[in-house]
Amino acid sequence: MKPTSILPRPQSGFGLIELMIAMTLGLVLLGSIGYVFIGSRGAFRVTDNLSRMQENARYALDVIGRDVRMAGYVGCGNIASMQVNTIANPPVPPMTAASALIGYDNGAGWTNPTSIVRPIGDVLSIMGAFGGEVNLTGNLAPSNSNVQINGNPNGYATGDVLVVTNCSTADVFKTTTVSGGGGSVTLNHSNSSNTGNRVGTYGADSFVMRMEQFTYFIGNNPAGNRALYRVGLNGQAEELVEHIENMQMRYGLDTTGDGAVNSYSNAPTNWAQVISVTISLLMRSPDNNLSTAIQTATFNNATFTAPDRRLYQVFSATVGVRNRLPTQ
Repeated sequence: MKPTSILPRPQSGFGLIELMIAMTLGLVLLGSIGYVFIGSRGAFRVTDNLSRMQENARYALDVIGRDVRMAGYVGCGNIASMQVNTIANPPVPPMTAASALIGYDNGAGWTNPTSIVRPIGDVLSIMGAFGGEVNLTGNLAPSNSNVQINGNPNGYATGDVLVVTNCSTADVFKTTTVSGGGGSVTLNHSNSSNTGNRVGTYGADSFVMRMEQFTYFIGNNPAGNRALYRVGLNGQAEELVEHIENMQMRYGLDTTGDGAVNSYSNAPTNWAQVISVTISLLMRSPDNNLSTAIQTATFNNATFTAPDRRLYQVFSATVGVRNRLPTQ
């Protein structure tokens, strides 16, 4: 009888060493994927915050720049040679070439009409006529007549400060009632909201616009972030955009009357000479912990050192005061 031989069973499954190698490779692969994911997420956060900073700065510079261009605008004529009479009461700032654009270096001399805390930065006030022109329906005479305009496309309401002008003279008044509709709207300006109810005589070619003074400043918003605010003649502050760390202005002066900038100043003494404004904004990222090192930036001729790990960037724009520049 032949002896029975037992063949070895073929090996199946994984050995301990193979399992350990597979686990090690899996951990390495998983770590690599995690590292790439974390890196991509970090890069996305940086890119997203940079985009938001640029968008905020672009919007702020556009809004301020648009109003700077319109400083001293009264529809037609030159504010420097135009006679402007103000009867609105409580009184609004007089409309002159010097008062059309005024800056307050780091807020010095400015009275804040709001309850918003202003931590830092320059303040810029701009005065002029804004919005579209609305023509009179006929001659405005005698001098104490109510103002009648052709419709009300701009939605004038009681309490609005308006200006009526014929390009050589202008009157700034406050409406007490607005009545009528369709083709003719009456703007009453009684002495209950004006120092008097007399407005100069104007022809049918005259028109009415909204008079406004916009003041821009940096304030702390309810979320605790610094933001750009704008306050009008009504004293109501409007938050425009947040995460603006600081705002500084530099003014180009025409001291010789040749229509060109001859010198620059942060705090001019003759505001009627200002023909350009350089607006500089120090923007910060909405999110923190984006930078591995403390950032520094040159702002307002000084070195700014970040107090946190946010991103910081300076944005600037130079805007001409259109109504003071020579016509081509």
